[in-house]
Amino acid sequence: MPRDYRVLVVEDEPLMRDYLAVNLSQIHPSFQVKGVARDGLAALELMQQNEYDLVITDIRMPGLDGLALVERIRGMGRSVPVIILSGYDEFDYARTALRYGVSEYLLKPLKDDEMRDALTRLRNSIEQHRSAMRMPRDLTPENISQFVASCFCEMDAEQTQLIERAVHYITTHFTEPITQTDVASALGVTPAYLSSVFHEEKGESYTKFLVRLRMTQAALLLKSNPSLTIQQVAEQTGYTSDKHFIGVFKKYFGTTPNQYRLQK
Repeated sequence: MPRDYRVLVVEDEPLMRDYLAVNLSQIHPSFQVKGVARDGLAALELMQQNEYDLVITDIRMPGLDGLALVERIRGMGRSVPVIILSGYDEFDYARTALRYGVSEYLLKPLKDDEMRDALTRLRNSIEQHRSAMRMPRDLTPENISQFVASCFCEMDAEQTQLIERAVHYITTHFTEPITQTDVASALGVTPAYLSSVFHEEKGESYTKFLVRLRMTQAALLLKSNPSLTIQQVAEQTGYTSDKHFIGVFKKYFGTTPNQYRLQK
């Protein structure tokens, strides 16, 4: 049976706020907007009164902005997934957002297909979380013990700290041709262990996280710096080969870098 996931939309732009409130369930039927806020402070008030499965927030808002909102949410002990919406000139904000554990970072102007893909990825991780927290039908002492452990020990503190350090290292060095082995070496762990823990904590592989970060950077550079050549964009996103960069970009966005640059 399909599940509905409760969404809180935080956006100071009325047109975007209304668009998401009306159309999000059409973009992905599993997600229903159950709360709307004009800024971060209003969003916190709603979160104190209601439970949400997902928060979609603009990054720049008067008062409490998107990053400060995410920081406050994490300070409340809420691990709710967050999608950040941002303009092309705010990549420094993007890197900070990723360090705060933001699940997805989408660029404006927002495209329905990109939002749908992000929601699909998040649906899987939200459902895995719900399954882990669901009381087992077979109430054996062992199953009950495992269920209680999953409720109170969902994240190992050391693993969480390790991944926070990994994310910080990646967001600092992603413009270099780093590998998972490089990250693991910097953190003093084996690549296999880092790979396992990273996927467990972030819900995606190291490779997918790195590609998403680099592609966000590439999209920003293509739109905001039209004088840059494709080779320069590739170099500034950690690719030593522009051919490899173009292949990854086309697979990620479904279009070449030059075609993407011309899109409005």
